[in-house]
Amino acid sequence: MSCKTTAKSLWGQAFVLAAVVLSTVSMVSYAHADPLRLRADALAEAQGTSSPTGLVVVQGQDSLRPWVDAEALVWAGAKPLMTGDVLVLMAHLREPHGYGELRAGRFVVTTGAIRPVQIDGGYAIGRAPWGSTLETFGGLPVVPRFGSRSYDWIAGGRVAQRVGSIAALGLSFVERREDGEISNEEVGADVAAAPLPWLDFAAFGSYDVRNPGIAEARASAAARSADWRVELFASQISPGRLLPATSLFSVLGDFPSETLGATVRWHAAPRLELLASGAAQDVANGGGGNGWIRGTLKLDDESRGSLGLELRRVDVPGAEWTGVRTIAAISLGKGFRYATELEIVASDHPDGRGVAWPWGLSSLSWRSHDGWQVASAVEASASPLHRYETDALLRVSRALEIR
Repeated sequence: MSCKTTAKSLWGQAFVLAAVVLSTVSMVSYAHADPLRLRADALAEAQGTSSPTGLVVVQGQDSLRPWVDAEALVWAGAKPLMTGDVLVLMAHLREPHGYGELRAGRFVVTTGAIRPVQIDGGYAIGRAPWGSTLETFGGLPVVPRFGSRSYDWIAGGRVAQRVGSIAALGLSFVERREDGEISNEEVGADVAAAPLPWLDFAAFGSYDVRNPGIAEARASAAARSADWRVELFASQISPGRLLPATSLFSVLGDFPSETLGATVRWHAAPRLELLASGAAQDVANGGGGNGWIRGTLKLDDESRGSLGLELRRVDVPGAEWTGVRTIAAISLGKGFRYATELEIVASDHPDGRGVAWPWGLSSLSWRSHDGWQVASAVEASASPLHRYETDALLRVSRALEIR
């Protein structure tokens, strides 16, 4: 099959899926001919000299019954060997008073201490007036291009309780099977609290039941005032336990990484914001750290334009480099907006791969009063893997009301 024929077939499939989404939404409103709201985005991208790629985004909602909506996100492929795929195809129902929600189709689910996972299945959540929450989900882990799945499935859930407006506690469980065998089984807990108007903290952790030990744990605490915000954070990640138990890499060894750091934000002036962050890290190859400082100056009170400068340093074994980044966004009037970013990274040990590696991005967008949006961007870079690389992106979107 030729590349041209393949592209036509993929775009055809994309619009068929869009029609499915619209019909899913319209089933609720058909009897009364209620208005529907549709948003469709089409993105086309060309990378270097390769074939163009495409992405179609379709969202539909009943504007008179906002408790039902649907969404489709279709990747239309790139080269002939990289065919298209469905990333999201989901129907979403919400109880009007907020007591429950249902999702069905292909989507990404994450909750509490459960890490994000893309599934073909269902998700349900129920909320009680006294602050209790029950979530459950189940389905088949997504395989690219609807590949075969032999007895693969995942299921899990979370129960949580809100304590007034001060805190929320949650317990979660997830089990995943591959070829019928348990590949991952974890229990987790999460907590978030704001005991004082100027103080809040959050933490979550997951424990690997199959290979006993902490799979991932994160915690943060933040204090704020009118002009300042200071946050302390810590984390521990065990890569060997994040991989399925059936993976070869999970039995080759586990090298947990630990991070401890802080972030500070200061509103130095009405339009000037300064941020700084630093962290110490303990990784497999030894100790190290990273840090960055960023300044952002707003060009107007409505934040339509801004200028930014960022300096970053990473110093851990195997990754030692310094980078500088500049950012500019300018409103040109009449719906036009221009933005540009430039970044240069210099490695401590280039090993003949170049003294510095630049990266740049420029974009121009336009928004009309009747729902049209057009945006284009050009990206260029050089790296240890590519002597040079250029990408281009074009996005066209339109918001419609169907009556």
